[in-house]
Amino acid sequence: MAENKKQPVKREYTYQVGWKKGKLEIGENGRVTGAESSILFMEKKLWVHLLDRFVWRKTPAMPNVCLTVAVALLPAMIFVLTWALAFLLSRP
Repeated sequence: MAENKKQPVKREYTYQVGWKKGKLEIGENGRVTGAESSILFMEKKLWVHLLDRFVWRKTPAMPNVCLTVAVALLPAMIFVLTWALAFLLSRP
């Protein structure tokens, strides 16, 4: 009886896990001999880098105390402005 063993050959697997794609090369010994991954987000183009730096940056904000005072005074300021406009419009 002759043994029917297949000779190991070099194989290449292509995979995709979520957004990540890549290739694995399996050698004759059954181990990974080469791996190529296409991670595109690490290689940023110039315009993406500029957007990250200038457009999507954190905006400065007022401290919480200033915001609390502004929200508390806003109705009074609107009332005074409305009263002043009504007074100016009622003059002949």
